[in-house]
Amino acid sequence: MTAAAGQAAFPDQPYRLDVFFNEELVGSVHDTSPLSFEYSSEWLARREPAQLAAITLAPGRSDAPAVQAFFENLLPEGDLRRYLAVSRKASTVFGLLFETAGDTAGGFVILPAGFKPEAPRYEPTSWEALARRLAGKSASAIDIRSRETRISLAGAQDKTSIAIFADGVPQLARGTSPSSHILKPDIKRLPDVWHSAANETLLMLTAARCGLPTAEVFYEPHTRACVVKRFDRVPQGGGGLGRLVQYDLCQLSGVVSDRKYEKEGGPGLAQCAQLVRQYSSAPAPDLMNLLRWVFFNLYTGNNDSHAKNLSVYQPPGQGVRLTPFYDLMCTRVYPGLSGDFAFAIGGETRPGNVTQAHVRQMAADLGIGPAFALATAKDIAEKIPGALEGPPPPCCPPCRMARKRWRAACRHWC
Repeated sequence: MTAAAGQAAFPDQPYRLDVFFNEELVGSVHDTSPLSFEYSSEWLARREPAQLAAITLAPGRSDAPAVQAFFENLLPEGDLRRYLAVSRKASTVFGLLFETAGDTAGGFVILPAGFKPEAPRYEPTSWEALARRLAGKSASAIDIRSRETRISLAGAQDKTSIAIFADGVPQLARGTSPSSHILKPDIKRLPDVWHSAANETLLMLTAARCGLPTAEVFYEPHTRACVVKRFDRVPQGGGGLGRLVQYDLCQLSGVVSDRKYEKEGGPGLAQCAQLVRQYSSAPAPDLMNLLRWVFFNLYTGNNDSHAKNLSVYQPPGQGVRLTPFYDLMCTRVYPGLSGDFAFAIGGETRPGNVTQAHVRQMAADLGIGPAFALATAKDIAEKIPGALEGPPPPCCPPCRMARKRWRAACRHWC
């Protein structure tokens, strides 16, 4: 990938990264301390220029905290970020953006100064081939991609992106080509976290059966992975893929990823609800789904639900909406993981101690009627057992085993 269509290689030490939406230059990220960003004059001259999350739409360079928060939240977290820092010899947010970013979550492409997004290109592969490459990589699923592939997926869980078109053949996106799916293999770095891909697949399917809007998933047995269809990608004419703008609630609140939990200073439920009211074109149904998401996570033991697991996007013709839910996993079945809920429910974070009084207080904090909140809690609790009885994903013995253990746990908690 080069400045025009395949000329010079990337510089070893870029001083600036350019941010594109489709072919339009949105602005530039500068390697300063703190990180700074400047909207392009072309972007500001648009009839309705869009603001990047909480980065104020104004001329001139800004190093406000919202800049660091927006771009840092595009990067992998935790062990995966540390692995990338060592393997790519990059220790700063700017350095990691240069090494990995390109096709990011949402609608933007990030490239070194002077380079532009290239025409999409893909390399056909197979599930068996992907499984072999994953088996040979003890560190990260990101290594199944070539170094010239520029894709950054946020989050702490190991994952990589692929494209699946009408023929069903998995393909590796090259350069800045948009991907259509995210491949999430079993977590390897935590020995007590068994069959995480089956767990996530089951919980996502169960949430959908309960009526929650969720990303489409399937379990892929060769790679032992949960494969998630990206909702921030849409089909385009000629079989291509278009990108949709998407922001998680940490980006919108100007909070970096290591503060994604409420107890660490991240957004609580009241702030999440306020952000939904502020940005959503249909706040009433989105707030209802937010409330249902909270109770579903509470009942199914997904204690790792936090502000980065909530996002807004702009689907065609709908304005800004809360995205389908993603990253749902029953963490409570794993010893050693926190037993506290990520959000306080009326001041209480221990799921077993949440009472109707806590739910009423939470409803008051969110500006929702207490009777409606209690009725929603009851509705979700009644739907989960039946949803859990649905057929497991085909060709997935781990899913059957996970469901057996999870069913017993959920009956106890609900």
